[in-house]
Amino acid sequence: SAQVAHAISQVRDLDQLLSQVTRLIGEAFGFLHVGIFIVDEANRYAVLHATNSEGGQRMLARNHKLAVGHQGMVGYVTQTGLPRIALDAGADAIHFSNPDLPNTRSEVALPLRVGKEIIGALDIQSTESKAFSQADVELFSILADQIGQAIKNARLFEEVYRSSQKLELTVQERTKQLTSALENV
Repeated sequence: SAQVAHAISQVRDLDQLLSQVTRLIGEAFGFLHVGIFIVDEANRYAVLHATNSEGGQRMLARNHKLAVGHQGMVGYVTQTGLPRIALDAGADAIHFSNPDLPNTRSEVALPLRVGKEIIGALDIQSTESKAFSQADVELFSILADQIGQAIKNARLFEEVYRSSQKLELTVQERTKQLTSALENV
């Protein structure tokens, strides 16, 4: 978790950040699949943005998304803001059986928040049944909160960068105009 927290504090590019976080969580804890979903602007779908697994990569390639409040644990979490554990994925009524991840035996999904706003979900799946405990939920909830804040920071950084680029272009254009006007005097 310390490695993940360090990556969260260092990386500014959103795609790189999310990819690195899913890889680090998967490696550090030995999970089959770690995915980060971000809720779209219309708040209708949780869209997969990063994953560490081969099955997840296939899902990314086809722009995998789940309906908020309607599909699987990610849909549940992004609507309610409450974490959810499926200790036996086959028996859990809310678990979404995914053909790209057929070896999933247990799953935990946690909300990603910025303040009180739910912006997405951290989805972790294991090949072991009963792989997650309440202590895991508490640990991964802390990571999920850090990831949510990191997403906000990366978005703000991108916005500031774009604004500074626009300002620089405006200054260059205005300088050219003023230079041209002075040359004509």
